Amino acid sequence: MTHALIIDDNMIVSRAIQQRLAELGFRSFDHAWTERQAFEAAAQRRPDLVVVGDAIASGSPLAAAEQLCTRYDAPALLVTAASGKPKPQLPQGASLTGPFRLSELGAAVECAGAGNPRISSPRERPRRSLASG
Repeated sequence: MTHALIIDDNMIVSRAIQQRLAELGFRSFDHAWTERQAFEAAAQRRPDLVVVGDAIASGSPLAAAEQLCTRYDAPALLVTAASGKPKPQLPQGASLTGPFRLSELGAAVECAGAGNPRISSPRERPRRSLASG
């Protein structure tokens, strides 16, 4: 995996995700702040990994990631910079799980690199969403 699409409207969080992914061997990145930008970026360059942060300016980051995973056969990871913030559960059978803390990104990417399109948190905890709608 070398190209990552990062979907988050917080520049600090987005750059922190990019820095961590670069440390893990990713070589190129696209950033999207809206659902539409995510689709446009993926159409220009197929992502090997989709990383969804806490929120986007418009649209649904989860819906975008779900569609991108299906369309481009790329794993998607949910990453959060928030701590202790309650999150609603994802529907049963969703291909997006998490959220992972930024410090857990290495383990999550390793799992994704193993060819598993359904990414789970390395710790035992309920499936949770990063954002609704």
